[in-house]
Amino acid sequence: MLSQVGTFCIGLALALALYAVGATLWGIRNAGGATGSARWTRSGQHATRATAAVLGGALLALSLAFLSNAFEIAYVAQHSATYLPLALKLSALWAGQEGSLLLWCGLQAFFAALALSRPAVRARRLVPWATVFLNLITAFFVAVTLFRSNPFTALPHVPLEGQGLNPLLRHPGMIFHPPALYVGYVGLAVPFAFALAALVTRQVEDWTAALRLWILLAWLGLGLGLLLGMRWAYDVLGWGGYWGWDPVENAGLLPWLTTTALLHGAVMQEERRGFRVWNILLVVASFALVLFGTFATRSGLIQSVHAYVASDLGGLFLFAIGVTLLGALGLMLARRAELVAGAPPPESLFSRAGLFYLTLLVFGTLTCSIFIGSILPTLTQALWGQRLEAGPAWFDQVTGPQFAALVFLMGVCPLLGRAARALRRQRVARQRWSWVALLAGALLAAGLLASAGFTNPISLAGFALVGATLASTLFEIGSGVAQRCAGTGAAPLNALWQLLRTRQRTYGGALVHMGVALLALGVIGTRLYPFERELTLSAGAPVEVGGYTLVFEELQQVRGEDHLASAARLALYRGAIYLATLEPRLEQYAGRQTVTVPALRSGLRDDVYVTLAGWSENGARVTLKVVVNALINALWAGGLVLLAGGALAFYPRNLGRRWNTLALALGILGLCGAAWAMWGLPHGATRAEAGRPPVGQAAPDFRLMLLDGSTLALEDLRGKVTVVNFWASWCPPCQEELPALREVWEATREEAVALVGIAYQDEEAAVRAAVDDDGGIPYPVGLDAGKRIAGQYGITGVPETFVINAEGNVAFWHIGPVTADVLLAEIRALLGSP
Repeated sequence: MLSQVGTFCIGLALALALYAVGATLWGIRNAGGATGSARWTRSGQHATRATAAVLGGALLALSLAFLSNAFEIAYVAQHSATYLPLALKLSALWAGQEGSLLLWCGLQAFFAALALSRPAVRARRLVPWATVFLNLITAFFVAVTLFRSNPFTALPHVPLEGQGLNPLLRHPGMIFHPPALYVGYVGLAVPFAFALAALVTRQVEDWTAALRLWILLAWLGLGLGLLLGMRWAYDVLGWGGYWGWDPVENAGLLPWLTTTALLHGAVMQEERRGFRVWNILLVVASFALVLFGTFATRSGLIQSVHAYVASDLGGLFLFAIGVTLLGALGLMLARRAELVAGAPPPESLFSRAGLFYLTLLVFGTLTCSIFIGSILPTLTQALWGQRLEAGPAWFDQVTGPQFAALVFLMGVCPLLGRAARALRRQRVARQRWSWVALLAGALLAAGLLASAGFTNPISLAGFALVGATLASTLFEIGSGVAQRCAGTGAAPLNALWQLLRTRQRTYGGALVHMGVALLALGVIGTRLYPFERELTLSAGAPVEVGGYTLVFEELQQVRGEDHLASAARLALYRGAIYLATLEPRLEQYAGRQTVTVPALRSGLRDDVYVTLAGWSENGARVTLKVVVNALINALWAGGLVLLAGGALAFYPRNLGRRWNTLALALGILGLCGAAWAMWGLPHGATRAEAGRPPVGQAAPDFRLMLLDGSTLALEDLRGKVTVVNFWASWCPPCQEELPALREVWEATREEAVALVGIAYQDEEAAVRAAVDDDGGIPYPVGLDAGKRIAGQYGITGVPETFVINAEGNVAFWHIGPVTADVLLAEIRALLGSP
């Protein structure tokens, strides 16, 4: 039933979108002009809203199919299972090609209906032709979904259980990453359609101002999607990085770059400084790059871990790209007179317009560089039968200087703009402090990071650029606050709040610039200070790696619903200071798919990132990959600041106090949620009261109240080899271990050896019963009330045994039962006796 309902909804949506195109064109034709007949154009807009409603019904039907485990639908059977939690069942809707295309169609129709229902005043004359172009885009995607990628295709035989969601897609970032990207991708269709409408109607001046919020929405969606995708790659793929210059990764970055350039160009066009041709080219390029991204993920011609399985959709999207580019360029040529009419004369390169032009030029060359590197392997394979790869090193070398130029322009452009205004007003002296702040920021950033050990000359130049940009931006904000305080007498915080409310675009842009600078800081640290090692650890033996000490404690295996998880428990130290316990794991799923789940400990200076590669000797030895990512948390913080700046610039002021407050609360909640996902989740790391003392380190002293009422202090046993055994009466392995401990006690009682039993999480009556039981416990035993001693020794379970030498240092330790032969051999080695 759901299969038929869903397919019918998609077919009806296609008919409605085509009707909207025809009705609107008929209205335009009958009116004999560009504004169209009111009755037919209204009918086209009603059809647009109906299309959105019908596609919403199709999405609802598919969601119900997942929730009801309707495995008769092939897409549901491929991407879901009865044991999946609710959130993953819903996110499975866009886990595959068919469902993601349906989501795209739904968003496309919804955005079209929203844009046409509430157009800006300056965009109302463009609505009829925008209706045509938006519905043509909707019709294309709906037709592709209906005829080539229908998510409601039924199976001839209904399986009892679904195949489940791809393990790589079960990360929280993957729940929100695709929808965020789709908001960006689909959002760009709106300014693209209105730009074409502006060309057709010859109204090429005001469309950028009217569509600014839509451009910002698309930019925010792409930015959030990219940030979540980077975090997903970092948390899930297990290679220790966040950006590998993969073609599909680049396919999301490319339209974000052109949209960023479009936002800058739109500012110039609103100020009547020209840039009309630039902005039309940028919006066309942005939408064409959206189609290229869809081609990259769905054609199978571009190899990527992020791409869907190979399909026959590549030709359709190549055709759409060709129509988009040829049609738009043809319109531009036909309207070239309007595009250049009234353009202001060229200004100096160091003027405000000149610097904006330079910024757009850098964005353009950067976009072209990344695009060429992304298609190079596929292009060379098609032309010469041999793939010429453009790897991460190539991208870093080509794009690194261009990104540095952008950071430089962000720091210098505002100051040059202020300097130009001051020169016109003969207030040059006031601008000296801005250049002093820029220079001081550069020197301070380079000096602080150099003192922290980051002394690579190239990195120091980059740090200076970052510091200059941050100082310049902060100076701009501080100057505005100071002027507001002087003019109104408000307190600094009140003045800042007033500025944020009244000059959102200015201060939102300032936050974006700060975010980009912090992103650059993280990129410099991770790219220029890479550290990666593969090493094998034996249980209990500390290993120095990257300025840290790792101690392998044990290998644990836990069977989940559909997988077996094998986790290595590792204690992480810096010197003798315990930092965290890491548990990287391997998850083995049916079908022989193995997923590497890293563990990481985040710090201000760096992240320690550990993955489990394998184990041997029944888990007594493990092989690990350790990556230390310097300054990476500046990158994540920069991403959040960047998005906060974009959200501030986007924040609507005309919705009324209640809705404004709600929008503000949602924005803050979203940013806090993103921050929590990055730094609040454990990511395979936990922190105990203390870690197990590494071999060679002094054993923590303790005072233990024994069952006979006396007190035993570890320091009183100095000069003896001491065996400290943590056990419990309720623990079967501990009971199995007791005969071995009694044997050790009997064999060494006449020597300089002490054996102490510490009851862990136990009741005194049960401990006394165990001591007095048949065979008994001959050595001293005490109860660790409140787990005080266990906390000092990092105990997480029992039995655990520590062998301490005569100097009071840990010589050996064992997790789990230990045999008498092993303990006696260790004691004899410490006593120096055979």
